[in-house]
This record gives sequence, structure tokens and C-alpha cells, in this order.
Amino acid sequence: PNNAIKANAAAYLQHLCYMDDPNKQRTRTLGGIPPLVKLLGHENTDVFRNACGALRNLSYGRQNDENKRAINAAGGIQALIHLLRRTAESDIKELVTGIIWNMSSCEDLKRFIIDDAVLVIVSYIIIPHSGWDPTNPGETCWSTVFRNASGILRNVSSAGEYARKKLRECEGLVDSLLYVIRIAIEKSNIGNKIVENCVCILRNLSYRCQEVEDPNYDKNPIPHHGSDGGMSGGSEGTAGSGSGRAAAGGRRQGPFERERRPVEDGLWQPDVVHSYLALLQSCSNPETLEAAAGALQNLAACYWQPSIEIRATVRKEKGLPILVELLRMEVDRVVCAVATALRNLAIDQRNKE
Repeated sequence: PNNAIKANAAAYLQHLCYMDDPNKQRTRTLGGIPPLVKLLGHENTDVFRNACGALRNLSYGRQNDENKRAINAAGGIQALIHLLRRTAESDIKELVTGIIWNMSSCEDLKRFIIDDAVLVIVSYIIIPHSGWDPTNPGETCWSTVFRNASGILRNVSSAGEYARKKLRECEGLVDSLLYVIRIAIEKSNIGNKIVENCVCILRNLSYRCQEVEDPNYDKNPIPHHGSDGGMSGGSEGTAGSGSGRAAAGGRRQGPFERERRPVEDGLWQPDVVHSYLALLQSCSNPETLEAAAGALQNLAACYWQPSIEIRATVRKEKGLPILVELLRMEVDRVVCAVATALRNLAIDQRNKE
């Protein structure tokens, strides 16, 4: 069939599948997903735009994981990333990132997305839209594409140690996310979904931070007196899991020194504390509050030098009263994250007092 027929067929499938789970399943069982994925590589804009629209509807919703798996099985992630790299049109970027965002909520696809999509998403969308640039910082672009892309990374950043390692090693990612948060605080624009996604990613990447130096840090005996007088193990929470897991401390650490600053080091520089406390003081979005408290909870849970410095910085920045004030909040998730953060901060004897 000619291009117009292909474009119209894809558009009609998009229409049939909108908010209609039985039709989404029927499309899959009748073998409709591989031909749509194939159309992503078509040279005609209307054809690949409509194929994207259909795939976005087919992949939307928690109850449509089978469709997400079918898109992946048909080579969909690679095809979408190829399209993302070749298109200059923002509506196509929006559709492509929307499909991958839908797919990223499916637990068994996270690894595929990390391996095949994350580097391109970071270099083509996250870094340029953030405005961060080591030599020439610019404006943050608060776009739907940026919201979708940060949503993808938020979802996949919860997929265990492998995900944390891969994302921490992504050149420019942590710096971009921290830059967006700083700009948002400066401009009092902190209630939005992009900020929420960025803080959630940072919270997830701060989980078990000491593993970068010693993957088995929590299997070693707890030091009886670190340089901040810590006695008991901290506990950490990851990935919006709701439940922190208890983590024993690591071996006693010397000063934290390396030849060069690894890309992930920005995650636990003491100056991140200022941003998290600013959010905890001014933000009203419970998801962002929970994530900012969770980031401090995670950073304060370990026994290496960066955690010792974080615990002291929270005190020096007058952060303890800010956290205590949030214990009055009526959202249980926030109170829980704040309480655990305080418990971990109390590893430092001066904070405890």
C-alpha cells in the first residue's frame, strides 16, 4: 500500500486503542505490533508519526505490560532510539520518549532500556534540555520531552545495583540533574513533574552510595567510632520502594581521595545538601519532599567520608529543624522518609545531641 494508506491505518489503530484495553490486547494478538515497529524506520514523516502514536497508546497503562514486551521483542527500543537520533521535530521526540516512558514501568524491560536507550536519552535530551554546560550554562527547557525523558530515568534508576552503576557513570547526567534543581529553586519553579523526576533519580542513585568504593561495605563489621562518632547502622531507602532496608555500616575509611573527580562524585558533594534542604523547606509536592528526604536519608546512611561530611553539613546548614518540622506533615510517606533521615543523621553524635 502507498504511504497515505499506511499512515491512515496507523492513525486508525491509534484511535481504536485510545483508552481501550481490549482493543490494545486484540491488536497484539492479531500481530499488529511488529508492523508498527517496522514503520518507525519509514522515510515518510506522517507514517512514522502515526506509528508512534499507535505504539504510545498500545504501551500505555500498567495492565498492558504484554504489549510493552511485544514492542521490545520486535526490536522497538532500538527502532525508537534510532528515530530519536534522526529526528529534529519536537513532537516526534515527545512521542518516542512517551513510548519508552510507558515501557520503562515494566520491570523486566528496564535492563533493555538501560543498555539500549539511556546514553542517547542523556546526551540528546537530558543534558541539552537541562541547560547545564561546564563552560556555558544556559536556560532550562521545561518541555514535555524533558518530562518524559526524566520519567524514563526515574523508572529505570530503581532497577538495582546494575542500574545505579550504569546511570552514575553516565557523563553529565548527575551534573545536569543537580543544575536543573538549582535553577528551579532560584526561579521558585519547584512544584513541577520535571523537578520531581530529577530528585527521584538522584535519590535512587544515592542509595547504597558507598558501594562505588566497596560493593560489600554493608557486610563488614560496623566501625565503633567513625570520625563523627557513629555507633549504629544507618538505613536506606531506594526507588520509591516505601520501605527502607536496614544497612550496616562499612569498614572504617580513610580520607576520601581519588586522582580525578569521577562523574558520580557530584551525588555526594556536601553542597547537594543546600538544594535538598531548600526543597524540603519550600516545596509542597509530597513526591518531591519524600525524594529529597530520601536522598538525605541515603547519603547519611553510610560510613565512608562523604557520608560523614553530609551528616555534618546538614547540621551546619541548619537542616535538622527543617526536617523535624516536616514530621508534622499528614503524608505518611514523607514523615517516614524524614524520620529515617533523622535517624541516620543521628549517627553523628553532635546531631544526636
